[in-house]
Amino acid sequence: MNASNQTSPKQASKLAQADLSGGGNTSNQDATAMHRARLGSEARVEVLEKQQQQMLAKLDAEKALSGGRKSGDEKKATSQLNSLEAELAKRLQVSGREPRRKVLTGASTKAVVFAQYYDAMRQKIETYGSAFFPRANGRPLYGSLVIVVSVDSQGRIASNLAGKDGLSIGRSSGNPELDRQALAIVRASAPFGPFPAEMQRQIDILDWISTFEFTRDGSDRLELRR
Repeated sequence: MNASNQTSPKQASKLAQADLSGGGNTSNQDATAMHRARLGSEARVEVLEKQQQQMLAKLDAEKALSGGRKSGDEKKATSQLNSLEAELAKRLQVSGREPRRKVLTGASTKAVVFAQYYDAMRQKIETYGSAFFPRANGRPLYGSLVIVVSVDSQGRIASNLAGKDGLSIGRSSGNPELDRQALAIVRASAPFGPFPAEMQRQIDILDWISTFEFTRDGSDRLELRR
């Protein structure tokens, strides 16, 4: 995308030097996969909160019927409520310790403070990938694939949302050897340098999804399409 819009997209999910809307062909399924772990945790917390609200409503109703005296059922409900509160607090505490993350994907982009960091990281990978273009049996390997990368505040490859290696294939090129060498290019390009101070105040982990194009355009070269 080389065009820019005068108006900023309302819900931007990617970074760019200019505000853009549309463009790109990355599937939303990639973002869904990366968020699955967090969404599961949030859903469990939501269930606990609803159970707590139901318990509180039950206690209020029993107090009104008993004239303020605690019945056996009410004491049991209070005990259950205390357990629910403890479990809810435990889950929220764990959630609070999770690193702050920013996922870059989707069909709309918005300029933000750390766009330059992302662009420098992209250029470093493209330069390395073009210099060490994938080959097999002496012949270049061409193709397109989607790679998912998680980077920590020091520019190192970090763990993803599932706690696994933060470098994986989002969509294969169909050639296992090209996929393997593409991942090796990203890993060899890291680290990408510490986050700028303003960026560190906002996030701890940068997750990004990009299409890697290994093409012959005058010469063999790698291009990352966001």
